[in-house]
Amino acid sequence: MSLQTAWLRSFLAVADRGGFGTATHTLHLSQSRVSAHIAALEHALGVSLFDRKARPIRTTPAGELFYGHAQAALQELQRAVDAARSTQDQFVAHLTVASYPSVSSTYLPALLQVLKSDYPGLTVELWEGTAATLEEAVATGVVDIAFRPTLPKMREPTLCHRTIWREDIVAVMRDSDPLATEPMIGIDDILSRPLIGNPAGSEEEGGGFDLRHMLGECESKADIAYLTDHPATLIALVRSAFGIGVINQLAVQTTPIDGLAVRRIKSPTAHRDVALFWTRRRSSNAAVCAFLHAQEHAPLPAGVRPLHAEA
Repeated sequence: MSLQTAWLRSFLAVADRGGFGTATHTLHLSQSRVSAHIAALEHALGVSLFDRKARPIRTTPAGELFYGHAQAALQELQRAVDAARSTQDQFVAHLTVASYPSVSSTYLPALLQVLKSDYPGLTVELWEGTAATLEEAVATGVVDIAFRPTLPKMREPTLCHRTIWREDIVAVMRDSDPLATEPMIGIDDILSRPLIGNPAGSEEEGGGFDLRHMLGECESKADIAYLTDHPATLIALVRSAFGIGVINQLAVQTTPIDGLAVRRIKSPTAHRDVALFWTRRRSSNAAVCAFLHAQEHAPLPAGVRPLHAEA
């Protein structure tokens, strides 16, 4: 049986996006071409892969079974390509790196400069998300390696990680706020005000995790007014007197804070550790190893404390 990789990519895109039309944005192909790929694949397999009457379209039982195998086949093929290319004098490979906005803007540019200098044949695709989506992306192989806080803990047991730095969780308030006269802010002071945290989402999804983690047993007493994924939105809400912002130090560096005060918090859990995560099966991948090597030599962002632990 002869199956084309383009057919498999179209199948996975339609399954992931829930429709032929939406898959075209991922694949950069016309809808007619995507449909032709699926039809050819179904003809070769002798089964229907999608229930076309459903809205949104969904995979049939045969499609569900085929999905995991198709995904694994493409990933294994990419690993084979990377392995073969890594034997060349000029190392050539492709890597997908996942991150979140504060790391992307304050750290990745310097790291990519080191990577480009040491491995000019390595191309990098960037992918951004939240803690929950980053975990899923690296665990399922959508990305090769991902930056993510170590907490909330990853649920996938097959992941390796390297802890890189520790950064403070800080309080952000207007300059005119009476608390701005204090060098540090206590938990009782924070509990007396409406709070703005990140990321967005329910508690089960990790929404406001840094804020909740910093408060510890006092979390139930907090008035969490707003949660947002975007540091600029959090800062704007603080500037408009909607409450005190509680956010990681690095995120504060990504947006102007004129007219605001940033203060450390008196709490043993007012910090978070940031790490790189990758799957165990990618540990020997040449592109992942190159990225880890470059990371060791890239300057860390201002205001963080270096850590190094690999597991």
